[in-house]
Amino acid sequence: MAPLSGGPGLGSPGPSGPEPSGPGPSSPGPGSAGPGDPGPGAPGLDARSRRRVAELYATDQQVRDARPLAAVTEALRAPGLSLGRILAIIMAGYADRPALGERARELVVDSETGVRTLRLLPRFDTISYRELWSRAGAIAAEWLHHPGAPLGVGDLVGVLGFTGADYTTIELACVRGGAVSVPLQSGAAASQLVSILAETQPRILAVTVDLLATAVEGALASPSVRRLVVFDDHAEADAHRQACDAARRRLADAARPTESGHPAVLDSLATLVARGARLPAPPVPEAAPDDARLATVIYTSGSTGTPKGAMYPNGLVKLAWRAGFWPRSDDLPVISYNCLPMSHVSARATLAGTLAAGGTSHFAAASDLSTLFEDIALVRPTALRLVPRLCDLLFQRHRGELDRRSAGAGDQAAVDAEVKKELREDLLGGRLAWIGSGSAPLSAEMAAFIESCTQLPAHDGYGSTETGRVLVDGRVSRPPVRDYRLDDVPELGYSRADSPYPRGELLVRTAALIPGYYRRPELTARLVDADGYYRTGDIMAEIGPDELAFVERRAHVLKLAQGEFVAVARLEALFATSPLVHQVFVHGDSERAYLLAVAVPTAAALDRAGEDGPALRSLILESLRRTARDAGLSPHEIPRDVLIETEPFSVENGLLSGVRKPLRPSLERRYGEGLERLYAELTEREADELGALRRAGRDQPVLDAVTRAAQALLGRVNGEAHPEAHFLDLGGDSLSALSFATLLAEIFAVDVPVGVITSPAHDLRKVASHLETALRSGPSGPTFATVHGADATRVRATDLALDRFLDDRTLGAPARSSGPARVVLLTGATGYLGRFLCLEWLERLAPTGGLLICVVRAADPGAARARLAGAFDSGDPDLVARFQRLAARHLEVVAGDVSEPGLGLDEATWRRLAETVDLIVHSAALVNHLLPYEQLFGPNVVATAGLIRLALTARTKRFTYVSTIGVVAAQSAARAEDADIRLASPVRALDGRYASGYTASKWAGEVLLRAAHERYGLPVAVLRPDLILAHSRYAGQLNLSDVVTRLLFSLAATGLAPRTFEAADAGRARARVGGLPVDVTAAAVATLGAWPDQGYQTFNVLQPSGDGPSLDTLVDGLVEAGCRLTRIEDYAQWLARFATAVRALPERRRRYSLLPLLTAFGQPGDPVGRLGFPTDHFATGPVPADRFLAAASRAGLGAAVATPGISAALLRKYVSDLRGLDLL
Repeated sequence: MAPLSGGPGLGSPGPSGPEPSGPGPSSPGPGSAGPGDPGPGAPGLDARSRRRVAELYATDQQVRDARPLAAVTEALRAPGLSLGRILAIIMAGYADRPALGERARELVVDSETGVRTLRLLPRFDTISYRELWSRAGAIAAEWLHHPGAPLGVGDLVGVLGFTGADYTTIELACVRGGAVSVPLQSGAAASQLVSILAETQPRILAVTVDLLATAVEGALASPSVRRLVVFDDHAEADAHRQACDAARRRLADAARPTESGHPAVLDSLATLVARGARLPAPPVPEAAPDDARLATVIYTSGSTGTPKGAMYPNGLVKLAWRAGFWPRSDDLPVISYNCLPMSHVSARATLAGTLAAGGTSHFAAASDLSTLFEDIALVRPTALRLVPRLCDLLFQRHRGELDRRSAGAGDQAAVDAEVKKELREDLLGGRLAWIGSGSAPLSAEMAAFIESCTQLPAHDGYGSTETGRVLVDGRVSRPPVRDYRLDDVPELGYSRADSPYPRGELLVRTAALIPGYYRRPELTARLVDADGYYRTGDIMAEIGPDELAFVERRAHVLKLAQGEFVAVARLEALFATSPLVHQVFVHGDSERAYLLAVAVPTAAALDRAGEDGPALRSLILESLRRTARDAGLSPHEIPRDVLIETEPFSVENGLLSGVRKPLRPSLERRYGEGLERLYAELTEREADELGALRRAGRDQPVLDAVTRAAQALLGRVNGEAHPEAHFLDLGGDSLSALSFATLLAEIFAVDVPVGVITSPAHDLRKVASHLETALRSGPSGPTFATVHGADATRVRATDLALDRFLDDRTLGAPARSSGPARVVLLTGATGYLGRFLCLEWLERLAPTGGLLICVVRAADPGAARARLAGAFDSGDPDLVARFQRLAARHLEVVAGDVSEPGLGLDEATWRRLAETVDLIVHSAALVNHLLPYEQLFGPNVVATAGLIRLALTARTKRFTYVSTIGVVAAQSAARAEDADIRLASPVRALDGRYASGYTASKWAGEVLLRAAHERYGLPVAVLRPDLILAHSRYAGQLNLSDVVTRLLFSLAATGLAPRTFEAADAGRARARVGGLPVDVTAAAVATLGAWPDQGYQTFNVLQPSGDGPSLDTLVDGLVEAGCRLTRIEDYAQWLARFATAVRALPERRRRYSLLPLLTAFGQPGDPVGRLGFPTDHFATGPVPADRFLAAASRAGLGAAVATPGISAALLRKYVSDLRGLDLL
């Protein structure tokens, strides 16, 4: 049960239920709302909003023009109307008003390439209600009269997109034609899309042009889909035209017959409108209601399991249009901004409520919300619906501007008021009369900020996909809620007898409850209990009649503000083992980003601290953090601060139950106020410290600022963030390192790569040294901003011009090295693949007395060599001996950093390498699937450019580049293995998808190397590995962080597996896991990478297509390897038991489990591919590897690469390695 703002929308339950048939709590009585009236369930405008509306009517013509018409409002409330008739009344009543607005765009032609693109203009263009209804009617007519595939009443139409005018038009066309719309989540994996298409069997699949490739693959796997309709496309834009052409070719090549016996066809929405305008209009919407007929199916997100299709009949949908989403007022002018996906209930609610009131709904220009505040400033909305994350962005704007202006003395209250006024008048447009939030709880502090900024009440809503609106501002919405009750939860200590307020799990009976889940009778049967109540799973406190306050989820799992789930009982059990902690109570909630704790010290801790309270607190905090480090906890699982309690929790003081279990309600009651005060103190302390750092800017000691910034950002106590501390050791991770880098850039106006912060060779002093060097010398070298533009959301191959990276000293045509390489430079040697590339090259160089030089990040050469040697020490003496034997005579290790200028080497060493190296093997990369491309630009792109410079200095060297198959996996144009990547993939979208930043950085490296080859004749071999599996021979050598190892370990550790991982559609090809053992991959990279002399070669390092094992085969192999596995018939039941078992693993083992990737396994099919990891088959089809397989065969590696990567023998080794590492 997730909080949500308001409730109803296109296909979502309305705020009032069906007209009651008899007396009862929901029956209209004297003074109550009649049928169709919004009623008390939809609160009216407060006095501030009413005054604001009056001011707007008096001063703003556009607002006056948006005033709801009393005649239309009254007509909508007439009893007995059908959904189609309601929409017809709205569209006719407001025919000449602007209905929908989208950002204007203009065509731009690149003067160099001739490529035509679209550019946003600083205005919104609108279409009228009349035009909208006409377009919807034309589409419905075209569907109805189509000669080959007519769409009948009750047929399903899938819609895959974000939001916009075209999307809305398609939804209205479904209503006009009696079709059932199925809004699909635009961010869903292709496999999930196929699963939903298989369940719903739509006849038509409408798709935004940006998702066309995904939709085509889904349609090809779904025989019911007879037509694809592309919308949001502009044929004059090259990318859109090319996407449509590629889709048509893909459909023609596949030529899969549909149920009709003919292949699916693709049309544009514009074509449908033009064609339908010449056809007889669809039938006039029926007068009599058909409330039971299905209107739409909205799928849940799947965050707690397999997505379910919630069914909305006409009777529920029409209530959204009659009562609306916005406050109960016949006089609120609604000019709104819609920035949520239409697959989300709240987005549909906002849209329906806007149109029902005769307003104008404007849509976000970009699905990544990169234009959010720009859009809002242009729209100047009168009503705005936000979510907490957007409120956070507004607050950050406020805080940043406040820090900037507060550098000098002055009236801080006046500065704060000035900043808020500018936000209200400029950023938010100055016309707001209503603002609200939903989808997650809004903290009291954030609500207070929103109210002070907008000078309006910040409304908060609660509900779910199944129930629609349940609460608004803590008040029960009647209607649609007919009744509610709280059920005791004795295991958590919640009871209706609690004082001062009854507490328990909330159950509701509501007229807006969906009738069930589409084609899921077993789930429908469990939707409500025997009395007709829906169980929300949320603990509420009843603080007054029909007034409820959210307490927590019933499950003992907290969800923090950033979305992390925390099992507090497990943490308390762990921290109780700390040597200085006797008892502990861990506290957190969904409004906060971190945990706090109440700790009872041991006698030893009290003795050590004496009467020194701060010293005792420091001892306890360090004890908790040491325990957390030893257990491998994530940073968000570690309490940031503690309250010290010297009286133990006991039965006598009411803090423990009779069986000595903690009573959380009692603990919350006793310590809640103190913990809230501590939260407030920490928030104020952090804001004050960060504000002071920002204001001081460059006029402060750099090292002191760096340590203070790390301390404040990570919530460490004084002294913990000392100069010799490493950021990761202080509890940071890659995402907090990104925040740290951003903060340092704000303070010093110098970009600090995340790799500098997270490098094992860099403590805070080294980070400060990096900043000091940059401050002294000024900007040096290319950056993301100088190459692509500071705010770029798409990066182009043409941006990556060599002259932006290489200086004049590199120009020219130096002499070329020839013959077998005798001196080889290897980067990334401590990495999983890099260490075996090191062995391969040592073996190759030994017979000729050659030398391998490895650049390793470390403080000095001795530490660098020790770090490299440690990578081989996994418990296999043969491996260690082999490395030591070869390294003694043929290995040189230099301490450097490829992401630094000159590889982090002194000038003499760099010059020596330039003059002696024959071949560069570049395997190093910052591999992080969560960081954006901007942060990977330095360590992965600039580093590659630096090595190109080395390769072209003194004499031209050969270059081997380890890329990733992900570079071409999602690029439908990059089909040929040896295609010029600049032409095959000229543009990459920075869309924030999992691993997209990393693959973009490797793509950029390929672009640079192509250019260097073309311009300077640099010989290059690019190798793109798939998943890199365990070593086939050496013990303990496996990549614990990859998805395959995590899966195998988790299955074996829990002893639980599904009967099958495959989707129910038996006709679909089985998802297979590709990849090669690391020794085979290393041999292929070293062998084929040594070949280039003058040319440019690219190899996709893959097995023959289709040779990888299925996930079910892996399960069989684990059983054969001696693992005891119980196979569970029902996939959802397996997933629930499996997730519970994984979370219960000991901390050290849980670190290597599937837990971080578990959401990809929420449904059967292809979870590995769903994560975005390479496999032998992608959404765009098989990735070619013919050139690689042929070259491997010529090099004598044919048998190795043709053998299934995860063979029975390798599976046995995986199990043996996991046992050797004491994980099984």
